[in-house]
Amino acid sequence: MPGRHARKHRTPVKKISSVFFLAGALVTGTLLGLHKFPKHTIHAAHSQSQTSRLQMNEPYQLLILGTDARPGDKNGNSDVLMIMRVDPEAHRIALLSIPRDTQVAFPDGRYRKINESMQIGGATLSEKVVEKLIGLPIDGYVVAHFDSVVQLVNLLGGITLHISKPMHYDTGDKVHHRIWLNPGLQHVDGEDALGFVRFRHDELGDIGRTERQQEFIQAIYQQILQPKNLLHLPEISKIMWNSVDTDLSMWDVIKMIGHMEQYKNYSIIHETLPGSFHNPNPLYAGDLSYWVVNPQQAKFEAHRFLLNGICNTQTIQNPSETNNWKPPHH
Repeated sequence: MPGRHARKHRTPVKKISSVFFLAGALVTGTLLGLHKFPKHTIHAAHSQSQTSRLQMNEPYQLLILGTDARPGDKNGNSDVLMIMRVDPEAHRIALLSIPRDTQVAFPDGRYRKINESMQIGGATLSEKVVEKLIGLPIDGYVVAHFDSVVQLVNLLGGITLHISKPMHYDTGDKVHHRIWLNPGLQHVDGEDALGFVRFRHDELGDIGRTERQQEFIQAIYQQILQPKNLLHLPEISKIMWNSVDTDLSMWDVIKMIGHMEQYKNYSIIHETLPGSFHNPNPLYAGDLSYWVVNPQQAKFEAHRFLLNGICNTQTIQNPSETNNWKPPHH
């Protein structure tokens, strides 16, 4: 009968919504418990503000940083710099990667690689430098650490990645040093997933790595939304809260997790800030390799991509293209 058929059709939606509701309630309870007893959060630096800065019905932009420093440490190399814009009006999540070797002007007037901002002034300086580069405000930052990446992927039961080429390298670090991945579609654990996002020793260097980092974020996103993982959200939230540094309040995190059901229907787009390679000149002492961007183009592309969802089709440019770039005429 039509009525019975309609009820059968609606049931899975109701079940899924119930799971989201239950997971959200459990997450809220978990984070409230962590907030009530600060001794559980001594490993990470968090905002002490009780005020939420994010409005879930309006677009917001977060700076995602990945570092090899331990949670709570001030210094570390940032291997990941990514701006995430969540746009409820467009039902879109945009991920803009900034190569770690991008040459930018620091507040003291000197030009350095953008990843040095983390070492010099922490995430706060990174946020200021990125805002100046793209000409858009950042609403908050999240600094993830290698250990938290491994823990998260393992808790989710691994993620599926497409390994396009052999990735074999020893980083020389005390932990997480071995990268050993062979080509093919693979379901990997946390250690291999970390190696995937860190590898940069091929012809594309840091640009290839930013593309893999974007693929990793999408794989994590899809895996979290699997029904079997939704009830793991409290444990996931606890791990992440204890192992990331952020200037977001606990209330912001609770609200974001509470909106997971809406985010599952959003489109995801990604782009790397376009520019050109600069290889060091052996005739000049101290000359380094950089990813060179045109300041005007950086702002133009960031606005077009993050605000309007329009993707650039060419990431790697000739140096002359970068130096002589002009905004298109309308």
